[in-house]
Amino acid sequence: MKALKIIICILVISVKINAQTVINSEIGVYLGPTFMQTDYGEAHNFKSSTNNGGFGYGIAYVAAFSNSKYNSIVFSTISKHLKERFEFSFSKTRFEYDGAPVNNLSSPEYENYKAMKGETKLYNFGLLSEIYFLSLEHHSKFQPYFITGMSYTSATPSLKTTKPLPNAFLPESDNVFLEKQNVFSFTSGLGFRYKLNNIDFLLESRYNPFFSDRIEGLDANVDADKNNDTQVIFNIGIVFHLDKKYRKLY
Repeated sequence: MKALKIIICILVISVKINAQTVINSEIGVYLGPTFMQTDYGEAHNFKSSTNNGGFGYGIAYVAAFSNSKYNSIVFSTISKHLKERFEFSFSKTRFEYDGAPVNNLSSPEYENYKAMKGETKLYNFGLLSEIYFLSLEHHSKFQPYFITGMSYTSATPSLKTTKPLPNAFLPESDNVFLEKQNVFSFTSGLGFRYKLNNIDFLLESRYNPFFSDRIEGLDANVDADKNNDTQVIFNIGIVFHLDKKYRKLY
């Protein structure tokens, strides 16, 4: 009961603050393909990234402060180009090894590498800033932006094989980590919105370097795979503006 009272108090305070500052609220949904660079391929190998792809989707709350009563004191010019995004997303990527041993039929471990099949599920919580090149007060239909921020990710990897693992991934070498990983990542990217009445159509691309080399459950003992895992995301989506409904509530 005490926890419930605390939650109710927080909600009441948030509503009062929002009513005073006139935050423009938005809800966005999006989906799209994802690609990962991991130890299932060689570092900086474009083909090994594009072959290890998946799909993701998410939902986000976006807040803009251009109408805040504190705008002239605190935010000034910044609020005219800034929105804050709080998002939850999920993606699943499937892996097959695509690197030098697989491309070399004479490799003694060719069959071992080819037999490796993996998958990782990513549950992501992010706090991101959308920085717009044009002023939001101009109400332009076309709004390009730069996106940056931090994310907290829970990764659940899995691995299946019908052959012995290659020497670089032998369990006794502690190079297979199939337990859940909880890590942070940095996000940067570009996107744009196209406004139509109270709906924006969104298109964006993002790059996520993780602070870990074990997102997919592997940590290869080879020089070509010493980099941390990374993810590239392409999203299309719809953003719903709630500001008119919001003003009616107060």
